[in-house]
Amino acid sequence: MRSREATIRPIRAADFELERAFVDGLSAATGYQRLMSTRRLSDEEVRRFTAIDPERELALIATTTVDGKERQVGVVRYVKDELAPGEAEFAIVLADDWQRGGLGTKLLQSLIDAARTHGIRRLVATTQSTNHGMLALARRLGFTLALNPDSATVTNLTLDL
Repeated sequence: MRSREATIRPIRAADFELERAFVDGLSAATGYQRLMSTRRLSDEEVRRFTAIDPERELALIATTTVDGKERQVGVVRYVKDELAPGEAEFAIVLADDWQRGGLGTKLLQSLIDAARTHGIRRLVATTQSTNHGMLALARRLGFTLALNPDSATVTNLTLDL
């Protein structure tokens, strides 16, 4: 049985194994919703997700303790858009067994607060139009949702900070 308590903290390069286990443990459906693809992340991509450049990005992870070991159960991140100053693209994913329990709201709100602190004026993302959990989370936190004009299967999410 899992604990309902999770700690939210910045990701570190030393979290490679935590992140690797986390992404490898996602169901095919959850992995597809996050990457909009069936591919699995390479070690180089996982390394890139843990060894971030704090000048242009932020990643927060949610962890819990299982049998005395730290387990990652979620991650949220933003990357600043170099072509649109003040704007950053964000992404979030939770372990399947931690979805629909409030952790996504806490993680994304933590990212929103940090983005404001770091001078980000707008957060944007795209998600599949069938990703009802993400759409509901975005609505709850005040994002504007709009069908992508180039693809009816994709919804654009925007939050002005």
